[in-house]
Amino acid sequence: MRFLTLLSTSLLLALTVSHAEAHELKRAAPHKATSGLFRASHAKIVNRNNVRLHLEQKHPLRSGVHKTAVASNSRVVARARQLIGIPYRHGGTTVANGFDCSGLLVYLFRTEAGMKLPRTTGEMIQSGSQRVGREELKPGDAVFFNRNGRGNVSHVGLYIGNNQFIHAPSTGGRIRQDSLDDRYWERSYTTARRFNG
Repeated sequence: MRFLTLLSTSLLLALTVSHAEAHELKRAAPHKATSGLFRASHAKIVNRNNVRLHLEQKHPLRSGVHKTAVASNSRVVARARQLIGIPYRHGGTTVANGFDCSGLLVYLFRTEAGMKLPRTTGEMIQSGSQRVGREELKPGDAVFFNRNGRGNVSHVGLYIGNNQFIHAPSTGGRIRQDSLDDRYWERSYTTARRFNG
């Protein structure tokens, strides 16, 4: 009798548990709309992860930015060579009107590198651009001068390599190429800045 009581109790429990499990399974089965929402939210998570992976690839981007700077500096130098012979004009910033020294650099970097430079030599030096030592000069750097080593910086030119630079020298002059080794420019040289790269 005791055995029958235990058996009937076990059967009753088994039936109750399997009925409850079936009820839970039926409740957990996803509705089509719910399942679509789950897939959409899962896709968003996957997409977010993809974006994060792309953002973490910093070194290839840095390398690409460096190549772009070198290429635009080459264009700046090439264009400066083409402008040799254009007349000096105080306050000038265009081919049609001529250039003063800083106006030449403003024009070159705007048209060939898509950069906006400060308008005067003083502002260029104080712009927060990278300071460059004379032994580290690269084509596209700006080189600054005072008068025979005296007074404030009053002149700027574009370094083009091999100790040469292109500049708009003074009233009555024309854009020309000169050497940093020339006695006057060697005495007058004060500093250099790198705007691009």
